[in-house]
Amino acid sequence: MTTDTDLSLRAVTRGDVVLLSPVGRLDLSTYVGMRDGLLKHVAEQPHAVVVVLGPDLELGSDPLASVFAAVWMRCCRWPGVPLLLVATAERHRRMLERTGLARFVPCHERLDTALAVATAPTRRHRNEMQLPADTDAPHLARDFARRTCLKWDLRQASPRTVLLAGELVDITRAHTSSALVLRIERFPDQLTVAVRHAGPSPRGAPHRLDLTRVHRLSTACGNTPTLDEGRVVWAAITLRSGSRA
Repeated sequence: MTTDTDLSLRAVTRGDVVLLSPVGRLDLSTYVGMRDGLLKHVAEQPHAVVVVLGPDLELGSDPLASVFAAVWMRCCRWPGVPLLLVATAERHRRMLERTGLARFVPCHERLDTALAVATAPTRRHRNEMQLPADTDAPHLARDFARRTCLKWDLRQASPRTVLLAGELVDITRAHTSSALVLRIERFPDQLTVAVRHAGPSPRGAPHRLDLTRVHRLSTACGNTPTLDEGRVVWAAITLRSGSRA
């Protein structure tokens, strides 16, 4: 995948883990391309994303490494995909020490160590369904969300989850005629609801989605482009520790 004329991301998969190797120069002109390229891979929702900082990556200056922290912070809310860094080049290991980036993003010196962490079992439950992009979709989404919360014994979170599922589907189908995928995931401390459509929107890409109602119902929300030029619209709800909320 190409992020910019002077920077690209080479991607390979190891099971459910995506390995990304940046090639080229990370500077002010390629910063956004790097950020968006990483986020698109995260939006595919693999088990984890491991970024290998090798000899083919040139860093213009230390502050530019903040791109990895920015992506990591986005991942924490949605989709909960772990982001790990592997510094195989000595100059990148020194950069991680100088910037203190390892205090925020998990950093490793060996790929096998990072993969062992990335593939470790996690307390994560997932349920998803496909929906047509028509007027029945919001109703089907709400019913699916209600049944999922009942299955996971999330009685207090159910009302908001049901409303969010319907709202996200309604927002997404307004910009596409392709089938939708609704995914609900439970983590130890949060529940996420996401709706995805594949491919570019035939109705034109919206400059800004109106997420006002979604914002009021959720802890955090947003939208992210995907590798196939589609989009994921998502929301997260914080679950109280030790409760069935």
